[in-house]
Amino acid sequence: MPVTFGSILFACLIFIVMMQSSVLPQKSLDSKTADSVFKIVDIEQETDDGYIYTIKTDKINLPDSPQNIKIKMKAEAKIPADYYDDIYAKISFYSYTDNAFNSYGDYADGIYIRAKLVSIDDITKDTKPPNYYILKLRLKIKDVITENLREEKAGLAFSLLTGDKSILDNSIRNDFKVCGISHMIAVSGLHITLICLMIFYLLKFMNAPPLLSTSVTFMVMIVYIGVSGYSKSALRAGIMIAVMLTAKLVNSKADALNSLGFAVFIMCFNPFAVTDAGTLLTVTSVLGLCVIKPAYDEKLRPDNKLLNYLYDGVFTTISVLLSTLPVAWLLFKRLSLVSLLLNIICIPIMQIALISVLLLCVFVAVPYLAFIPKHIADFALGVLIHISEFCDDKFSVLYLDISDELIGVAIAGVLLFAGVSLLISNKINIKIVSAFTALIFAVTAVFSIYNYNSNAYVCVSSSGAVIIYDKDSAMILAADDNGDNYFINDKLSTKNFDNVIALNSDYCKDNIIDLMPNAEFEFLNDEEYILCNHISIQYNKDVIFVSVYDKVFKIDDDCVTINEYNAYRNIYEKFNESSDFVFIVAENANVQVKEER
Repeated sequence: MPVTFGSILFACLIFIVMMQSSVLPQKSLDSKTADSVFKIVDIEQETDDGYIYTIKTDKINLPDSPQNIKIKMKAEAKIPADYYDDIYAKISFYSYTDNAFNSYGDYADGIYIRAKLVSIDDITKDTKPPNYYILKLRLKIKDVITENLREEKAGLAFSLLTGDKSILDNSIRNDFKVCGISHMIAVSGLHITLICLMIFYLLKFMNAPPLLSTSVTFMVMIVYIGVSGYSKSALRAGIMIAVMLTAKLVNSKADALNSLGFAVFIMCFNPFAVTDAGTLLTVTSVLGLCVIKPAYDEKLRPDNKLLNYLYDGVFTTISVLLSTLPVAWLLFKRLSLVSLLLNIICIPIMQIALISVLLLCVFVAVPYLAFIPKHIADFALGVLIHISEFCDDKFSVLYLDISDELIGVAIAGVLLFAGVSLLISNKINIKIVSAFTALIFAVTAVFSIYNYNSNAYVCVSSSGAVIIYDKDSAMILAADDNGDNYFINDKLSTKNFDNVIALNSDYCKDNIIDLMPNAEFEFLNDEEYILCNHISIQYNKDVIFVSVYDKVFKIDDDCVTINEYNAYRNIYEKFNESSDFVFIVAENANVQVKEER
């Protein structure tokens, strides 16, 4: 207990130091424009309105401004410079969030402010660091994959191998999300362990000395983490594997929990690492495998080999599901039950696909050697796509809403019981914890299905878009920028609608069609009256009136209003805050209002 409280105080101290030394000085650049010298340090992301670059500044020509900071920068056109060239330019800074959880992982990556490119004055060549060649390797891998595999399979292959989803089809990403197997397209311990084991045992089979086997495996792991973009989940896995490889050299056995603790300790010198969803999921997943899975093994593991394989698949998934439940409630408000089965089926297929894609990249220069892995990868990737698509279509009802506060209280109760059990008896009563959690799942499933069939929802984003939907139909109003695509994906990616009507939302048209390919669509701009199931919309000059179960919402340029509630649109621009509102309307016309930050 003293160590625990000491750790809490130490974490608070690190947070305070980081805020004062890095975050607040960078926030002071908000709304300022300056001549700067910077380098492009990561692969650019192409968007509908230009490019997004990750840059590192060498100089910002403003008095008392922070120097050598990492920034995400928008540019209308591609910058004609190589990675790590010196670029002399004028850039305009802006702050986009005051909350690390709303930064889409930027705070965890050390990015606290963004910028827009105004003009470029000069570009000069500079010496290239080792990471330059890792970026080039990543681009080469992308070229090899896109040249040898069809578009949708290439996007999935590139995501499996590097974690980069820039060319991954949105429909595949949503299918994986609904099926609870999206961890496969984020480089984590599963990927790194598989590749490191393959290299290590290949060298061992070749009778390489232990020092050589360990050193080569370690170097391959460092390069692979770099190719994956140094994601937090990859770094966590890399640190744990490094500890285990070191233990092998000194003829010792590494303890998994202590290795995890050491990895978390190192990662959390950046206190905002805990706001990264990938970090939280990977740490809690390993915790479940190290603590909960052995408790099941002690009580339930069968002797039969076939049953043992099925047992491992089921109870590994259950253990991870239990341990990541608090993160799912806190960050995603959703839980996939179909993942219990799909992880057993898809993980072996994913491993085959990952190794085949890796071998394809290694042997691409030798067509005869690349032929077999290319076709194995093509087949395995196709199977993954078809399975996820089928399950999304047939079993999306098992993607449960767990956002209710009572679910959070129940999860806290499970954790409290487990903690008290550990303190009193030094072990967790796995039967009671499992029964309690199963009860939570059952109650959640019943309420989720009931609410899905009997409620309608009016959602207002902080960027100004409005979504209105029930179980059959959806209307999307004023989705007119890239941020609205994220909002639409978050609210509608698990739904199967018969018809969708989008008003003044041409910017997000392609995303809407990709997200719901089986629905009938209408894209309208100035329609006076639309009827959709029990939801209707009527225009009256600059005001839209929406009737949902006989409750009327008034939508104008500033806010969505019902009774005394106002959900402001474009709230960030008006009030320097960021929040989304959801109005839940039941069949009896009772209204519940949720504010989501």
